[in-house]
Amino acid sequence: MSTGKTNTSSAPFGSTVLVVGATSSLAQAICHVLAREGCGLIVSGRDEKEVDLLGRDLVTRYNVPCMVMVSDFVDEYFTAESFIQRAGDFDHIIIATGTMGSSEPLSLPDIAFTSHINYTLPAQIATLAAIKLAEKKQGSVVIISSVAGDRGRQSNYAYGSAKAALTAFASGLRNYFYKKGVHVMTVKPGFIDTPMTWGMESPLIASREYVAQKIVKAMHKKKDVVYVPFFWKYIMLIIMHIPERIFKRLKL
Repeated sequence: MSTGKTNTSSAPFGSTVLVVGATSSLAQAICHVLAREGCGLIVSGRDEKEVDLLGRDLVTRYNVPCMVMVSDFVDEYFTAESFIQRAGDFDHIIIATGTMGSSEPLSLPDIAFTSHINYTLPAQIATLAAIKLAEKKQGSVVIISSVAGDRGRQSNYAYGSAKAALTAFASGLRNYFYKKGVHVMTVKPGFIDTPMTWGMESPLIASREYVAQKIVKAMHKKKDVVYVPFFWKYIMLIIMHIPERIFKRLKL
């Protein structure tokens, strides 16, 4: 069963941000950027020791309030409804969950699991969070998708298709809640220096700190769709316009 505990400080703060999947490398970097700005935080992750360590670090380092939630998406008792209820009050939510899945593209169980973690649960949590924020007629829902969702590739089409679904979902959610005062932002990161890219050597890999700063800055500006770093917008534009008869021959 999921559990929760709270680390607090006496520092004043304006907004409280719920970060889902907070123990991922990118999400941790985002938490540090937000804490430096004085935001209160609710950090959620599946590893109790890791998420508690993150919460204590944020409180000690930045003197901001931080609530810790231990939540495991694959726990049989986990539901999006109970998750949002346990989180309590928040002003913004950042959904940073995701898994690349296995290296076997034809695994049916892996396709189901990858879709569950990368699309189904994030979509459910985003929906309930948006409904809750709409009651206050303000706030933002930040959904971290991926450039992998812009076009299916043979190397990770299970992951890419789930992210494509999440991107389309975020677009519809943004349109639906616009007049209700809730802003929905889609983030499409490219390669970042996280465990997912360990061992890769490419000039396209960006630091997680840089990406985190860009995401928070885009939140302030209420951007709709953000590619991080920005040049991925043009890289994916080229990839999306490669004719299918050529694209299917490429090893991407």
